[in-house]
Amino acid sequence: MRPARRARTLVAAVATSVCFGLSGESGRPTPPEPTPAVTPSPARPDAALEAAEANAPPTAAPSAFGPVIWRELRYAARKLIFGASTAIRIESAPARGLAGALKRPPNARPVPLPEGDVVALSMTTDLPFGRDEKVTLWLDPMSGAALGAEKTVVGGNSYHKLLRFTDGGLYTWRSAPASAREERLGPEGWTARKQYMTQPAVGPPGGTPVTDAYALLYLVSAARLDRKDTSLRLVVLADKGYAELVFASGGLSRLRASFDESWPGGTRRRDGDVLVRTVRATARAVDAAHPQDDVDLGFLGMRGALTVLVEVGSGIPVAFSGRAEHVGNLTVRLDRAALAAPPPDLHP
Repeated sequence: MRPARRARTLVAAVATSVCFGLSGESGRPTPPEPTPAVTPSPARPDAALEAAEANAPPTAAPSAFGPVIWRELRYAARKLIFGASTAIRIESAPARGLAGALKRPPNARPVPLPEGDVVALSMTTDLPFGRDEKVTLWLDPMSGAALGAEKTVVGGNSYHKLLRFTDGGLYTWRSAPASAREERLGPEGWTARKQYMTQPAVGPPGGTPVTDAYALLYLVSAARLDRKDTSLRLVVLADKGYAELVFASGGLSRLRASFDESWPGGTRRRDGDVLVRTVRATARAVDAAHPQDDVDLGFLGMRGALTVLVEVGSGIPVAFSGRAEHVGNLTVRLDRAALAAPPPDLHP
């Protein structure tokens, strides 16, 4: 299985629906279409926006990622009559506790665990037709480097994977049910097993942190791309090779949004205009021999470019859009946000 197929989640759910049962581990991309942008409020002269932009301090690209205000984000995507939702949760976990959970790949040097804590990022996706997916990804909180992951998909073409990032690629242990009877047993009883190494011929310079596509929304928040003149460069393992993603913050606008927000001791419903900064991401293959005009972002099945609208002040991605395999242009919107503390606009 190609590494990028690991990153379908929400977009794959809609793609599976539209394509009436396409597996998500196979299939070819649709022909290129213009990449959309999430549509904010109509552009017009706005003194408040101009003043906010003029007063926003520029922020240099971070040498390390900072904390984020949210603990859980839930998104929804819809296409035609189909839809799906996914929840992203984060928490800290002691790095020493992963030593037993992450296998050591044979004949490869795994990305070393940091001292102290790691970021544990989990994604749970409700897919149509009874197909569900659960992923846990562990990250170095300072560099954003992916350490390892565990993924389970059940309900048609079920499988379980344990992934370990190495200094030259990705090692995978995969199991799947060998029969319909085995599928009912759960991952512990699946006997169709294999393991393999994905090691592209051309990689980034030595020492470059390599992250995973599941972490992109978290890293956009942690890098505070809602601030003026910020940028972020990331390397991910997508398709059969490495890709470099460049995120650049743009101008301010207002987006009509509707989502629930909660924090310890409080809740509210957000219905109305949200001040957002447009962040655009483009990708290029690290291997110059690969096609550069339609690079797999490794992000939820999207290709070529990505637009993220990030709420100013909180750093929360409230919407993102791009061109997805089998689906075409697609916009995904925030439905719910659980925060670790009261939102910035409620602080005294």
